[in-house]
Amino acid sequence: MLFGAPDLLTSAIVIITVILGLGTIFLLCGLLYIYWGNYRETKSSYAVGLLLFASALLLQNILLTATYFISILDHWYEGIVMFALILFEFIALSILFKISWE
Repeated sequence: MLFGAPDLLTSAIVIITVILGLGTIFLLCGLLYIYWGNYRETKSSYAVGLLLFASALLLQNILLTATYFISILDHWYEGIVMFALILFEFIALSILFKISWE
């Protein structure tokens, strides 16, 4: 029983979701680094908007990932929606990171 989960499948979903959440946090930190560099060069309001957007997403993902450490799931299907959301967010931010890095 890991993270309060009663079975192996539920534990696996929680672990994978937490790993994806941490990956998303690192991607957002990278985006903040890129956007900060852009802001220092251009001083544009667009860059400020990107910084605020990435900061809000970073805070949201820190809180979301932290709640998975304290949540207790009784069945695998209780965590599958959050797993899907964090997976799609991770994919989208990976694409954004690749585009922003170039």
